[in-house]
Amino acid sequence: MSDFQLSLLLLGIAVVGAVFGYNAWQERRFRKQTHAAFQRNHQDVLLEMPHAETRDALAERLAPSLDDFSPNPLDTPSESSGETQADTLIRQAHTPPPAPSNPLAVLADKASQGSSGTTDDEASIVQQALIAAMLDPQLDFVADIRFTEPVKFDTLPTLEEKKRVQILGSSSEGMWEVIKPHGSYRQLNIGLQMVDRNGAVTEADLAAFCTRVQVFAESYGTNASFPQRQTKLNLARDVDSFCAEVDVLIGLNLRAALPFAGTRLRSLAEAAGMQLENDGAFHYLSDSGKSLYTLADARNKPLNTSTLAEQEFTALTLLFDVPRVAGGISVFDRAVTFSRQLAAELGAELMDDNNRPLSDTDITTIRQQLQHIYSRMDDRGIAPGSVAALRLFA
Repeated sequence: MSDFQLSLLLLGIAVVGAVFGYNAWQERRFRKQTHAAFQRNHQDVLLEMPHAETRDALAERLAPSLDDFSPNPLDTPSESSGETQADTLIRQAHTPPPAPSNPLAVLADKASQGSSGTTDDEASIVQQALIAAMLDPQLDFVADIRFTEPVKFDTLPTLEEKKRVQILGSSSEGMWEVIKPHGSYRQLNIGLQMVDRNGAVTEADLAAFCTRVQVFAESYGTNASFPQRQTKLNLARDVDSFCAEVDVLIGLNLRAALPFAGTRLRSLAEAAGMQLENDGAFHYLSDSGKSLYTLADARNKPLNTSTLAEQEFTALTLLFDVPRVAGGISVFDRAVTFSRQLAAELGAELMDDNNRPLSDTDITTIRQQLQHIYSRMDDRGIAPGSVAALRLFA
């Protein structure tokens, strides 16, 4: 072997070693960042603000004062290339990107590239992922029950709990589904939701849940396994504390000088795309049927089609449930525009809950507060209007 070939070999070994060393450093750095992101030992800039009352009762609506987040410079792309520093180093090392190991990532990549059609296997993977998402270790306390042989359940197990319970079963073929009568399963995952608008699960709640699940498992000659109870309690309290900080309900009130007829209210609401629902309020719905904002009598008196023709009103309230609405800023802008148009039609004034007129400056301030709340939710991994948000803020 010539000196030149030996030099190339040594150079190649050095490059490979550098790449492996860099990847190890990157993994360690991201692990530290992830750990820091979920720690809450630091002082929160929102701790001094009054909490919204929506987690106990929809009584007081308040938009807190917020500060802006600063982007992480380590993850900021350069203006010239659009690459992060890590992207540049990896590209310069001439190492091709690894294929996604998670089959769901493959499907996501196909979707992002506009790939049409999926195979039966891919459809099955997506279905299994959707079912698995019904139990989230960050939101649920999940008990695991395994049977030596598949068990057929003529009736479904019933667990009377204060919070949502979801039971998933794995069939003999290893496919997961929400358990159904007469289904045969070799494994059950029973999840108790740990946080909702009534607060976090308590130690007594978890103890009672574990007892009932264990009794159920023993009736089939097996045992249940559970997560570390104290660890889950700490997580539940942390999630509940965060949710209380962003659980805000915005109310825009319309006060009219003269009464207006219920038939006129219905006409204006329906012309704006709203519809009267069973809860006695007009709802503006998304294409998927989710409520984006509501319009109701300010005295909380339910509306219904049979009595609207006989009623008169002087005050209405438009409600915007901040964490439950996806695309919140644009929806809020639409709600404000509709409120102003409705006020003009009814000869009313737009006011806050303290009967003070809402100026353009006030609306701008609320909008900025919303942007900050949504940023905090995204950073926490709880997207506004997502399945997780709808569960936590219910």
